[in-house]
Formats: sequence, structure tokens, C-alpha cells
Amino acid sequence: MKRYSLKEFIEVVENADIIYGQISLNAGVRVTARLKKKTLLTSLKSIKKPSLYQEEIGYYGDFQIDDKGHKILKVP
Repeated sequence: MKRYSLKEFIEVVENADIIYGQISLNAGVRVTARLKKKTLLTSLKSIKKPSLYQEEIGYYGDFQIDDKGHKILKVP
């Protein structure tokens, strides 16, 4: 898992082919789900001025390239 600034994270999302995220079904069950790249980019670009809290904590993701050449981003 790597920490990104907002600008860097938007670039990583733009370069990814597939994006996965964790979704909580209830208090004990979390599943991995595929996210729509366009929706995630729209949400990230709508952040005009990130708060100090958002900048200090940053944005985390795990960017990998699988054996077929797909660029996969996994966000917690």
C-alpha cells in the first residue's frame, strides 16, 4: 500500500485498467468489489480544495500489473 497526494492519486486512477475496493456488508463481512473508473475520477476531481486533514492522511492504494499486463489498483 502506498500513500499518494490527491494529484498523484488521480493520475494513478487514470492509468489503471481495473479498480477494486473494499465494501462492508455488515460489521463482520467485507468483500472486494469492482469500482467504475469514471465515477471515481468524477468524485476525485470534484474535490476543489482538499482539507488539511485530507492532505495529511493522503490517499492509499496498491497499484500492480498482473501477468496478463492489466494495471490493477486496489483501494482499501
